[in-house]
Amino acid sequence: MKQAWPYGVLIGVLSGIWIFVIQKFSGSSSESFLGISWMEYLSVFIPFLGLYFGIANYKKTLPNRELSFFRAFVQGFMILLIGGVLAGLATAILLQYERQPYMDEYMGRIGGALLLGIVLNFAVSLWFMNRPRHL
Repeated sequence: MKQAWPYGVLIGVLSGIWIFVIQKFSGSSSESFLGISWMEYLSVFIPFLGLYFGIANYKKTLPNRELSFFRAFVQGFMILLIGGVLAGLATAILLQYERQPYMDEYMGRIGGALLLGIVLNFAVSLWFMNRPRHL
């Protein structure tokens, strides 16, 4: 769990900053796809980079650098859990002080972020796992 903290905090802080930046600089644009501006698609890199470097660092701490898919997935889940709590706090602060009602919009995006985090965790865990010797 202690290896998950720095990368979870990194994801949470960057996501929190990203939430405030996207709120201030995005508007209703004709260049949006499915109601999402192009700037919001860049937020995919935040959890990917946090998971990538977090699981890579975790693998370096293991003896013989042997990492199973399940251990990598659990480590990634802990990283995402810490980052998600911090990003949720940033969203709660934003919703507290914004004058316009954004609750429905953010609840849908939080669900999308959860699904994206699971998919990215699955992909990064597959990337870093050692191939099994016996099937």
